[in-house]
Amino acid sequence: MAAPAKAKPSGLIGKIAGSLFRSKAKPVAQNQSFKPDATPSKKPATEKENWTANRLNVVERLCGSGYTTPGGAAHVKRLLPMLGLDEKKSLLLLGAGMGGISETIVEDTGVWVTGYEPDKELAKIGMESMKRSGLQRKAPIRFDFLEKLQLKPKSYNAMMAFDSLHCVSDKKALFSAVEQSLRLDGEMLFLSYVLPDTNPPSTKVEIWARNQLMTPYLWPAEAMLGMLKSLNLDVRPPDDVTLEFRQCVLQAWLGLLSKLKKAELLAIAVDLVGECERWVDLITAIDTGGLKVMKYHCIKLPDQRKSVNELMG
Repeated sequence: MAAPAKAKPSGLIGKIAGSLFRSKAKPVAQNQSFKPDATPSKKPATEKENWTANRLNVVERLCGSGYTTPGGAAHVKRLLPMLGLDEKKSLLLLGAGMGGISETIVEDTGVWVTGYEPDKELAKIGMESMKRSGLQRKAPIRFDFLEKLQLKPKSYNAMMAFDSLHCVSDKKALFSAVEQSLRLDGEMLFLSYVLPDTNPPSTKVEIWARNQLMTPYLWPAEAMLGMLKSLNLDVRPPDDVTLEFRQCVLQAWLGLLSKLKKAELLAIAVDLVGECERWVDLITAIDTGGLKVMKYHCIKLPDQRKSVNELMG
């Protein structure tokens, strides 16, 4: 992409908006050598700071204060009524990010939140944010890899996750641990990127995946549903929210670009274009049919009775 800082404001805005709002592309060919849960090649080790102050400035202007995903507080608040949270309950939040989600949930429901964030930089920002907000006890955020979570059994009334579970390699281990950590009638409500079928991911999906800070481990929607049904859960029919998510992303970008003045645009041009390219890759993967966004809602069932053989053994 040409040097954005030297471009005229109208031209740069047009270039960014055009990339996001272009017409849907035709589906691309599938790469038949890929296995959904195979371990991809590792990125070279680096000490580079991924979440620089300049990038965070752009991201928060796009997504909202404390958020890294478009939709912000309004998107979270739309989902909260499904869980019936209050100040007497506890919530497990996976992918707590910079703390915006936790703050919104506490302000809206009063629930006690325990947040885990697998990105070390975001987790540090989130911890500091909770301290500034006086929520370090009410809604602590901890850095930990989601595959390795050690959760106390029957300690939460609900679990939520928004933009993190596609980066979990051992999803069965994570959800088994979460299911055990829920109390009777506890609920899971989460969004996840999934493959539309059991075919390998498309070239566009692989392009998006290669440019992510954390390696995605994408499962077909069918496999995700089967895994959840294998646990002690009442799994409600999942909702395909791909179009809703896509619209949320485009509206966030349109809102940001429409408010930028010339001086602001030139000041953040490089980081703005860089962030736009990341979202263009995702929207392209969605528009070519290679990626879907699904919403899952599950309820913890009573512990299954042990068989006679188990009791005798």
